[in-house]
Formats: sequence, C-alpha cells, structure tokens
Amino acid sequence: MRRRTGLTGSTALILAACLAPASALALFNDTVEVYASATYNYDSNVFRISDRLDSLGTINSSQRHDTFFTTAIGVNADIPVSLQRFQLLAAWYDARYRTFEDLDHRGHSLRGAWLWAITPRITGEISYNRSEALASFANIQGRRPDLVTTQMALANGAWMVTPSWRAHAETTAARTEHADLRAINNIEYASVEGGVSYVTAQENRVGLAVRAERGRSPDELLVQGIPFRNEYRQLGVGLQGRWVVTGHSRFDGRVHYTKREYDEFTNRNYSGPTFGITYTWTPTGKITVATIVARDVAPLEELQSSFVLVTGVTVRPDWAISDKLNLRGNLAYAIWDYRGDQTLGFNFEHRVRTAGLELVWRPALRVAVTGAVTHERRTSTLPNADYDVNTATVGARIGF
Repeated sequence: MRRRTGLTGSTALILAACLAPASALALFNDTVEVYASATYNYDSNVFRISDRLDSLGTINSSQRHDTFFTTAIGVNADIPVSLQRFQLLAAWYDARYRTFEDLDHRGHSLRGAWLWAITPRITGEISYNRSEALASFANIQGRRPDLVTTQMALANGAWMVTPSWRAHAETTAARTEHADLRAINNIEYASVEGGVSYVTAQENRVGLAVRAERGRSPDELLVQGIPFRNEYRQLGVGLQGRWVVTGHSRFDGRVHYTKREYDEFTNRNYSGPTFGITYTWTPTGKITVATIVARDVAPLEELQSSFVLVTGVTVRPDWAISDKLNLRGNLAYAIWDYRGDQTLGFNFEHRVRTAGLELVWRPALRVAVTGAVTHERRTSTLPNADYDVNTATVGARIGF
C-alpha cells in the first residue's frame, strides 16, 4: 500500500488558520508573516532520461512526463530588538504526483538566525539551516526517489577596526544525508575563514581571505574493496571585494587559489583557481541585470563522492513592469567536470544550458501569483547521460 501523503488533520487546521482573516493573524507589528501557497507543476521528463534510452525498460513506464501539485504553509519572522535582529523562516510542503505516485513526498525548509551587534561597528550572524527535499533526478536518471536532508550551522563576525579597515571571521559546519542507495554521497564538513579588507569612502572594498575546510563521509563504506570515508582537506587563499563603478553598476566577487586533497582515491585531488564574480547593472530604476561568472566545487547537496568542478555563466534580468508586475529571466551555461569518479573509474563532463522566464503579479501587498517556464538541455561525455526537459509552473501565495 502506498503511504498516505495528503494533509493530516493537524496540517489542515494550520492551513485553515492561514486562510483566516488577516487582522486575526497580525503579530508583532507585522514583523511576523504566516502564509500559504499552492503550485501546479508540469515536467516533460521527470527522471531526466536520455532520448536514446527506452523509457519502459529504464523507469518501467512508457510515459516520461507528469504533473504534480504542491501545497505549502510557512512563517517568516524578522524581529528587531535594539541593535539585534532575530529571524525565523519555516516552511512545510506536500507534493503529490498524478502518475508517478511513488514520488509523493513531504519536505521542509527551516532557518533561524540571530543577527547580533555589540556596536554598529562590530556585527555578525549566528544561524542554523535545515531542509529536506527530493533530489534532482539529473544525477540519478532512474526511478529512485531520493530525499536529501541538509543541515548547516554558521557563525560569523565583522569588525570595522577603523573607517578604512574591516576584519572578518566565519566558521561553518554542515551535513548532507541521502535517503536512497546513494549513501556513498553522504558528507559532513567543517570550515573556518578569516580575512581583512580595505574599505574606501565610496564603499569599494578589497581584501585578503583564507579558508580551510575538512570533510568526510559520516559512515565507512567499501569501494572496490577499499575502506572509504571520503575524507578530504581543502585550503583556499585569495582576494575578495566590491567595486562600485557608477551609480548604475557594481562588481562583487572573489578569486581564490583552492587546493583539495583526498585521503582515498587521490586522483580526485585538485589545485587551481576558483572564483565567483557578479556584475550588477541597473540602467533604470525598473531594470536590473545580474551577470554571474563562477568556477567552484559542486554544491553540498549534489554528488560528493567525485570531485566536481562547476564553471559557468548566468544572466538574470529583472524588469519591474509596474509596482505590481515583475518579469524575470534566467539564462545559464555550465560545465560540470567530474574528476576521479571511483565508481566508474574515469572522468566525464556534463554541459548544461538553461533558459527560463518568470512572471510575478502582486495584486495585493501579501498576495503573489506566479507563472514560470524553463527549458534545460544537457549534453555529456558519459554515455546516455544527456537529456532535454521543459518545465512549467503556476502558483499563488497569500500571507497574513
């Protein structure tokens, strides 16, 4: 029998409360918002299967597309107390598929943060984030749903030692766990960073930062008969800063030299540049275009048993057509370089092209209606790892 995935009685009561009159839920002078949302989704290739493969033999179905409905409830709180600020963001969602019912699942996203300040010149953040969501099938390409749980704790601080000199430090600890047979990709890591920057009167900034990281799998596994903990050490040193070119354009970014060394399967070791540079252009008060060029290690929730280097460029225009209507775009091209994959025994590369549009309409202060379409195409040097997919969503959100 398939597990029950509809709203429970208590969840239904919460959703009913979210739809109560707004005046009954106004809390802390509008510093707390309760909201509910619903989204209808279409996906033309749910499992990201190559056109070269037979669907029936790969996913036990002649159909590749599906529609699914997602409902969510949440709360956002941002409460200032003197120089301090306390934030809470929490959301719970339920996703139900029309055809592939084995993908029905529930997930959540939680964030609690204390934005602390001793004086206006000495500030920082202590936060905790946790999420549970269905992993993308781009790295599975099969009918194996994988709920991924990610947790991250962070503490940082910055001190304007003088009006021209700023020092900062940060430490993080994170853990990612996969629910299906991909336990080999479970990872936990801790990092520390410190740096100093020179700040000009125009708010331009340039500085030096050093970051050290150590990670490993929480469980010992056997890979090719070798005990595998996926342990690594990483060190990065480089420059970071901001340059306000004019009142309409700004550069933000960092350029580091990064070195990562593994204890097992050392053919995954990497040393070379990593960077992330964002150019923000605001030609008018209603148009913003952000261009991001980056080269970095794959995100924590993606595959981590290989060393994956992601290099790409993204362009994100945003046009405020009116006070209530926004049109947003997304164009991206990325190269995913998988180095030293110990399960396959060779390196491979994915190239991903993405194009999308989103329309956001806000008929009232806390009401939003959205529609989005996206096309994604991946080519690969790995046999049958290519795919094409089109997605579309229509959703509504109401807050109180």
